[in-house]
Amino acid sequence: MSNKSLVAKDRFWKIRSDHYDNLFWTKDEGYLEAIIRHADLKKHHIVLDVGTGTGTVAKEMKEKVNHVVAVDVSKNMLKKGSWEGISIIKWDIGDSLFKDHIFHRVIARMVFHHILNNIDRAVLRCFDLLKDNGKILIAEGVPPSDDPNIVSWYTEMFKLKEKRRTFTPSYLVDLLSNNGFKNVELHEYYMEDFSIANWLENSGLDREIQEKMVKIHVESPDYVKEAYNMRITPDDCIIRAKNVIVTGEKQ
Repeated sequence: MSNKSLVAKDRFWKIRSDHYDNLFWTKDEGYLEAIIRHADLKKHHIVLDVGTGTGTVAKEMKEKVNHVVAVDVSKNMLKKGSWEGISIIKWDIGDSLFKDHIFHRVIARMVFHHILNNIDRAVLRCFDLLKDNGKILIAEGVPPSDDPNIVSWYTEMFKLKEKRRTFTPSYLVDLLSNNGFKNVELHEYYMEDFSIANWLENSGLDREIQEKMVKIHVESPDYVKEAYNMRITPDDCIIRAKNVIVTGEKQ
């Protein structure tokens, strides 16, 4: 990656980090509970938390396992966290750092959609880092339906916010299966009453872009509104946001 790209990346995450902990979804208790449950954590486990951000998931796990190593590409995100009892490293999952076969679990919440290049390499890196019988867990937001029209609307809407991948549940299942993981399982989790206003106000986006994204939601086709169970109020747009948790085992 060029120096210019690295500077742009650092700036992006600096802006995001300033308001990250004000996002309702980052602290959604049901989402965190579902991640912990499907990770099937044991007290002897050593866990790698990829793209830890400010450490919400890492903190949920640390009392349940032997140790958590939390990594993130953003030094600004790491500066915002409280890390007592957790090891932190500024690191990109696509790069080499650790020896192979040292983690019992690799957890990645809302991370992989940011990997625009060499996503298979990132998954294979996770595979190599896991011990035999270890497990990966990827949690991601997805379009509210697999309908191609809705996936297209979702993709175009997010282009205003950031460069990112649009995942469908089947894509994530195939991503793990095609990179060596077995017993791949998919679990759905819905965030009820997801506030678009909270999401955008704490996104670091310019006000003009925020207003465009609100307009896109308010003026979305009826089939999008129905898929989201969308409710429009005078000062907000409320949706039922769909997330998936995908797990796979290294055998």
